[in-house]
Amino acid sequence: MEKKNLYTHLLILLVLINLSSSLNVPAIFIFGDSVFDAGNNHFIKNCSVQADFPPYGSTFFHHPTGRFTDGRTVADFISQFIGIGLQQPYLEAQIAVMNGSRKEYPSNGLNFASAGSGVLQGTNKDWKCQCNKKINQNPLLKAKKGVDNTTART
Repeated sequence: MEKKNLYTHLLILLVLINLSSSLNVPAIFIFGDSVFDAGNNHFIKNCSVQADFPPYGSTFFHHPTGRFTDGRTVADFISQFIGIGLQQPYLEAQIAVMNGSRKEYPSNGLNFASAGSGVLQGTNKDWKCQCNKKINQNPLLKAKKGVDNTTART
């Protein structure tokens, strides 16, 4: 039984290695709530939903990052698995582009996720960072990166 289990795990590992080498994903754009938030709330004035204190970030980053986990989010693991690096919080990138410390948005995608947000306006009535606001941020990104660089390719 143990031998069969070992062979199963080896087969899965080989499939994953083969799959990861054949992936050609240039960028990931992440939308969601606290499960995927990479720190956008840190850049929202007067935001009461924060993860910028210990123990958040202690396991992987060794300091608070704004992620609602002590390490990486699911999106971070997926990004690292396909080899494109972690996505920067959109609001952090936007501030850097607007103040001139960065010329353009990162080429590996952006993280629009924000704790407390939701698809429906009624998800959190006190929260003003719902999905429609994130979608409205997309034209700003298109203006900076160009339509060709922000359109999904199949």
